Amino acid sequence: MMLVVALALVVIVPPLVAAMTFAQKVLRGYVVSLAAGYGMGKAANALEAKRPPAKRSPKEEPAWDFYLRGQAWRDIVHAHRAGAAAARGVIAKRAKEIGKKHFEDPLGNNWLGAFHYLGLALGLLLALAALVSAGVGTGLFLFVLLGCSYLALYLLRLVDVVMLRFRGITMTCRVCGHRVTEVLYGCPGCKTTLHGDVRPGRYGMTRRRCQCGKPFPSMMVLMWFVKQDDKPTLWCPRYRDGEEPHQLTGHTGEMAEIVLPVFGAPSAGKTQLITVLIIAMEAMTTRSGGDFTYADDQSRKWAEDGKRKLVATSRPDKTKIATKGGVAPPACSVLVAPRRGTRKLVHVFDAAGEIFSNAKQIQELQYFRIARTFVFVVDPMSIKSVWDGFELAERQAFEDRRAQQEPHVTFSETVSTMTAMGVDLAKIHLVVAVSKADLVKPMLADVDTGDSLAIKEWLEDVGQGNIVRRMETTFKEVTYFLTAALPDEHNDAHPSVETFAGLTLADEGLRL
Repeated sequence: MMLVVALALVVIVPPLVAAMTFAQKVLRGYVVSLAAGYGMGKAANALEAKRPPAKRSPKEEPAWDFYLRGQAWRDIVHAHRAGAAAARGVIAKRAKEIGKKHFEDPLGNNWLGAFHYLGLALGLLLALAALVSAGVGTGLFLFVLLGCSYLALYLLRLVDVVMLRFRGITMTCRVCGHRVTEVLYGCPGCKTTLHGDVRPGRYGMTRRRCQCGKPFPSMMVLMWFVKQDDKPTLWCPRYRDGEEPHQLTGHTGEMAEIVLPVFGAPSAGKTQLITVLIIAMEAMTTRSGGDFTYADDQSRKWAEDGKRKLVATSRPDKTKIATKGGVAPPACSVLVAPRRGTRKLVHVFDAAGEIFSNAKQIQELQYFRIARTFVFVVDPMSIKSVWDGFELAERQAFEDRRAQQEPHVTFSETVSTMTAMGVDLAKIHLVVAVSKADLVKPMLADVDTGDSLAIKEWLEDVGQGNIVRRMETTFKEVTYFLTAALPDEHNDAHPSVETFAGLTLADEGLRL
């Protein structure tokens, strides 16, 4: 019995000791090279991160990958390949040593070499078992980590959407009038690189890092809390071939918007009304202790030029059909922060009156699809019965200032086209602004100019009953105003325009 035990110890123990020693060497070589592959240790050999492209393409963005979504997998493959290569090197070296010492050397002992080969094989099994166990554990950990990152990713997206919806925030391009849902982001660092969808995902969870190295928030709600210099510029992706992307106005995505389209016949007084409307908004806001600013330099220039022209000649320049970026010029966009209440970004869209007799051109006014309030400007001098009431001398004086097209022509073409565009007019508030009240003042002697119902009845009395009835049956609500779009001696808005501005914007949730 003792002989058997001694023989078993001689046969089993040496190979096991050799196996354990060899397994330790294999594991050590694997782990050291694995660590080097991750960039640790004296022989660090980390994989260089994949350089992002300089410009975006349908498949790639000019941004560095989020580690867990891209670089982590490349690092894992690289590090484990390095570890496997090191393990193969240890195995090959040991096998070569055994063969040279016990089989190639004439003085070698073949039986002892066989024991060493057996130890090598057992060591490989032990090392493989340890590596598989560690690999399974590491894989489970990475799977849980990746699952948590995906869960966090979609939760962050949900938070972003919910916060925007809760605050009623939308984004509208002031150039083409489209409602923008997936904006382009201009890097605040290099200023030239545009990024696509920056929601938490492949290129970052809460921050995206541009190819230039500049990070910026990947969620719209986080942009509310960073300095202006660290905010990306926002661009509309809906631009025509050959055009540059349209930059969205400042503060887009930070507050709710009001989109206010103004339509009417040529020379009805739309631009003049808009100019004085801006004057009224600024005066009413600052008078009550609020803040009024222009959302961009182009809006500021348009408004200031219009004011100067209006003060000098009592008439602003006629709106022209745009030749680039659509048929209508960009909106005049202003930021209104009342003393009490919610800040709003107001886009007032003007378009040449000639557009509203052309269905194809009306369809290009994409802001018609998203607005909840429309302003229809009616020139009373374009109504035949009103015009016939003027003296000959007055007609000669006002001929070049009146709209030649009667209101029902513009209204019918515009409303028919809006219906064809899919606009639900039953949800729209129509504001009818009867312009040039100062010129028809003698005909309004018996009319309460501050009463919407009285203005409606006056329109019916001057032969506009059909259009009034169509308005009342087509739209959710119709409000009538008489406006004299002229600044007073202090260059302030006429009281009629302040009334028009206050009530119209109040219906959109902005109380001046």
